[in-house]
Amino acid sequence: MNTTKISHVAHLIEICVQHGVTKVVISPGSRNAPLIIGLDAHPKIEVFLVHDERSAAFFAMGMAEESNSPVAITCTSGSAPVNYAPAISEAYYRNIPLVVLTADRPVELIDQGDGQTIRQKNLYQNFIKGSFELPNFPSKIEREISDAVANEALNLAVQVPKGPVHINIPLSEPLYETQELHTKPKITINQPIESVFSEVDKTEVSTNWKQAQKKLILIGQLAPNDLDIQALASVIGDSSVAILVENTSNLQHFQRICHSIDRTLAIISEDEVSDFAPDLLITLGGAIISKKIKAFFRLNKPKVNWRVGQYLFEEDTFQSLSRSFKIKPLTFFNFIGTLEQDVNSNFGGKWKQKDFLANEIHNDYLAETPFSDLKAFELILDAIPDNSNIHMANSSVVRYCQLFNPVPGMSYYSNRGVSGIDGSTSTAAGIANVSKGKLNVFISGDTSFFYDSNALWNNHLTSNLRIIVINNGGGGIFKIIDGPNNSEQSHHFVAHFNAKIKSICEAFNVRHLEAKSIEELAAVFHDFYKIREDDQPVLLEVNTSGISNEKTLKKYFSKINKS
Repeated sequence: MNTTKISHVAHLIEICVQHGVTKVVISPGSRNAPLIIGLDAHPKIEVFLVHDERSAAFFAMGMAEESNSPVAITCTSGSAPVNYAPAISEAYYRNIPLVVLTADRPVELIDQGDGQTIRQKNLYQNFIKGSFELPNFPSKIEREISDAVANEALNLAVQVPKGPVHINIPLSEPLYETQELHTKPKITINQPIESVFSEVDKTEVSTNWKQAQKKLILIGQLAPNDLDIQALASVIGDSSVAILVENTSNLQHFQRICHSIDRTLAIISEDEVSDFAPDLLITLGGAIISKKIKAFFRLNKPKVNWRVGQYLFEEDTFQSLSRSFKIKPLTFFNFIGTLEQDVNSNFGGKWKQKDFLANEIHNDYLAETPFSDLKAFELILDAIPDNSNIHMANSSVVRYCQLFNPVPGMSYYSNRGVSGIDGSTSTAAGIANVSKGKLNVFISGDTSFFYDSNALWNNHLTSNLRIIVINNGGGGIFKIIDGPNNSEQSHHFVAHFNAKIKSICEAFNVRHLEAKSIEELAAVFHDFYKIREDDQPVLLEVNTSGISNEKTLKKYFSKINKS
């Protein structure tokens, strides 16, 4: 097998493969030519060409997220690797194993006026699990060191908690020469380290659990297979425990779990707040979307607040953290299952009663709601075919989705690590590419869609991807949240635009459909979800521009509040 003539780069590629990297997203360039040549030549690597580095990184991150395996990205030097930064930061805050291979100019050319040259070493130091750099012309001994560095980086990427790693690779010309690989690198694969739940920890948990009459478990973002609902069996059956989740937790139990946090909180009056504030708060999973629940716990601090799970850094979201248990949630809940249940408290039942009542009002309001963003989400979520993956872009889309109970059997995805709008479409496309046996429905706002429109500049898009864009004429989130809507500069936040979604679709050969009313939206779903013979996704534009969507939403919460 011919590969790049630069032997330590060929070794790096083989080390990546031995550590489980089978997919690599490359962006064209010259300085990374040895990497492209070696990666493309390797029989165990599938190469995906994506021109735009920012989109490429999010596309790779989606593949890594769905496969739960490391995926590599590589680009040329200069400004190109800077475009990777948004996806790397998202991967860092979501524990996704992304292997970042950036080609670089030789060290002696940095800051010397050479083209496409910046200071790339430690470029991502504030949001990367580990940064490494290989030597340019390694001797035999240095090549062994280079191999050791590569092994260390790849081991670090998949060691729990997982995360992105960066290997910077200075390269001198010639860059395009090839040869057979005559030597093999040494492969070092570390065994996973099991976290320990000590007897001291168990005693602390047992004591506080038995003393607390009002226990609340708040679960943030989890991958679809991170935690099975059966793992919560011990607490689901405990009436002293309230369980609050968001759709991104991918946990569903409609009899005991409160699925719509903001909707439920809205029906709790000020006089009742103390009855719903827990003594013991247990949090697990990733980011929490609801700003209301964050404010609730910051104002009504629990006596004890535990965080359960293996994370890259300590996090005290509610400013009341007592203790972190850096163990698998399954281990924690298995232990809880051995403790006696407190049947004297109906704290969990109280929360669920409010959730049921809020859900009834929700349904009554939607039955009378005219065409708007809120009504569109009801129709969209109801029409998604069974067992699909639902992808939610950030800003208003992910918040609207949390007002509705999760659709049974669906898996929910969203870039909530950093919560940026800059790569949602690309991420969904990456996940769709890996999960070809499932329909992937991506819901986006118009601003998010335009921001990541280069996601459609990708020859690896698959026909199992459906894109829905809510076109309300700009950043609708700024009409919803407090502050911007009352500002004299509100137009700079909402930021209306004249760009056409249909034109973007035409540019990238994506089929475009549109609906501007309840009747049109209901009628278009059959065509939208129809299985197609071509290998292209389909986009549905739901046009709600010119409608007072923010008033409809405010009336929604007002009706729940008044009840």
